[in-house]
Amino acid sequence: MSDSEQIEKIRQAIMRYRELLDLLHERIPLGEGRYNALFDRLTEEQRQLPEKERQREAAILALEDLEPLRRAVLRMQFEMRDFEKSFDELYGNLVPAEPGT
Repeated sequence: MSDSEQIEKIRQAIMRYRELLDLLHERIPLGEGRYNALFDRLTEEQRQLPEKERQREAAILALEDLEPLRRAVLRMQFEMRDFEKSFDELYGNLVPAEPGT
């Protein structure tokens, strides 16, 4: 492979890395929204509490219904699996395979 071909391959990897970072930035607000929704059932007074105490109040409510937290975590887990696969593919394109593998 010529130097210009290698440079282009690396440039494309850099471009893909940027694309993945941009996609991650798009998904963060979705995760933040799901996190904030965990506090929807709190009173206005409870929402004004410091973060740790607010989380405790949400946890008390979650004793009755853990499903919103489960869904939020599961959704982000699913989102991150796609990214893990994409980053693995990108890395695999950069690192030559070991001889004999």
